[in-house]
Amino acid sequence: MTAMIDRLRARFTQRGQGSSELTIQKRIHRIEKDLHALVEQHEEVFRQLRRLQAGVDGIVRGVHVDPSTLPYPERLMARRFRLHSQNQEDGILWALFQQIGVTNARFVELGSGSSGGNAAMFAAECGWTGLMVEGDREKVEYAGRQFPRVTAVCAWITPETVNTLLVQHGCAGEVDLFSLDIDGNDYWVWNAMTACSPRVVVLEYNSMFGPERAVTIPYDPEFSRRDHRFCYFGASLAALTKLSAKKGYRLVAVEPTGVNAFFLRHDVAPEIPACDPARAYRLVEKYNTLIREKEIDVFKWASDTGRQLVDVD
Repeated sequence: MTAMIDRLRARFTQRGQGSSELTIQKRIHRIEKDLHALVEQHEEVFRQLRRLQAGVDGIVRGVHVDPSTLPYPERLMARRFRLHSQNQEDGILWALFQQIGVTNARFVELGSGSSGGNAAMFAAECGWTGLMVEGDREKVEYAGRQFPRVTAVCAWITPETVNTLLVQHGCAGEVDLFSLDIDGNDYWVWNAMTACSPRVVVLEYNSMFGPERAVTIPYDPEFSRRDHRFCYFGASLAALTKLSAKKGYRLVAVEPTGVNAFFLRHDVAPEIPACDPARAYRLVEKYNTLIREKEIDVFKWASDTGRQLVDVD
């Protein structure tokens, strides 16, 4: 778009030799505003088309695929759809709760953003209550207006504060759903969280770390993903699976886009088997493209730039 504006600027300058510089600048400014508006509209149309495509895919899948004929974790993944979630987590969670039942219809969503995260559908469509925590005040205020029956709290989530937050806002003990997505110290917060005992856990993992190595970024209370390259944050699927096993949870599925992993407490629905992380693992498409086109090796890049990784093995 910048190149287009430069061409227009040159054209108007040539044509407007008899016009004032102010008139030319006003015309260019008006065109710039119109172009920016068109770009924003194009991006919104693209987002809506992707959302529509996910809905159509969910309907087609529901009509033609019989999940009962599939092994796990595909049996859960085949039920995926999207109403409020980012990557069709709604359908996988719905399939899980249809099978395991609901106890108290309560959730904890850490890193809710303005959308409400993975708990949004249950808050909006199913009448669940619970806690949404987000570090951005504007986003958490938006979520609070969107989900009036939910407790929306602005707070910076750390291993030192997570249990106090849960206790203060009435989320100690058993909850049906716990979701964690803070783009950084996820491993260390999940490791420290002891105040509640969720039946279902959703954890974001960093698919750039691959399916095998059990690694996480070291704990840094001031960590911000904006200070690093896109691929340096969080923990690998293998690391989160190992930690979850120590805490009494088993990996049961990963949604196909390669962002979120689903875990069940060991005493919940034992008929749903644990899944090996190497089999469940999915790589985010844009990461796969970058690896192919730019040959990015996240481990080499981290070493070359002095960024540490902790091997949890």
